[in-house]
Amino acid sequence: TAGVAKRYMKKKSGGGRVRLLQLEQNVGKGGAVKRGVAASLGHLVLMADADAATEIEDLVLLHDSVKALQAQGEKRVVAIGSRAHLRDSSVQVRAWYRTVLMYGFHFAVRILCSSTVRDTQCGFKLFTRPAADVLFSALHLERWAFDVELIYLAEALGIPITEHDVRWEEVDGSKLIVTKWDVVTTSLYMARDMLCVRLSYMFGVWNYDVKT
Repeated sequence: TAGVAKRYMKKKSGGGRVRLLQLEQNVGKGGAVKRGVAASLGHLVLMADADAATEIEDLVLLHDSVKALQAQGEKRVVAIGSRAHLRDSSVQVRAWYRTVLMYGFHFAVRILCSSTVRDTQCGFKLFTRPAADVLFSALHLERWAFDVELIYLAEALGIPITEHDVRWEEVDGSKLIVTKWDVVTTSLYMARDMLCVRLSYMFGVWNYDVKT
């Protein structure tokens, strides 16, 4: 990914307004996104997966909902893309073990973390700067389930969350599930992280560390 970004920057006369943050070692997806948000400069912060699986034009849906809430006086706002409307059609084309993982994950999220957000894992989320500062400074999970902690934190802090159906299609490339055995190991990691979030905040092991 870094190589692609560098080639793009060279084509654009020094990169224009593109900045690349390259980490010396793998810190997990959550850890990388957390560091990227901390280095970002905008009033709004968009998190989007590099495979461009989500149609970028749907950003306007998230942007408009954020602006509407800001107009009502909200400073901390989160807008997230959702693939929940595609769930039934995806079951028809996915391997059975991917479907098992999908439903298992959503069940764990509803029981342990959030029953209001339909799709916590879509890699297309827009934050106002105050919301991004609060949520990512308090983030503990640095693996793939970090999105769930962000949603849990936002709900616990009373930060408005809007969810919007977006156009999305699966793109070949790096995937969490490669073999059937990965379903078992990933499910265990999933359950561990969900339980970790719930218990750690419940018993005060983690705190919200809210910035004023």
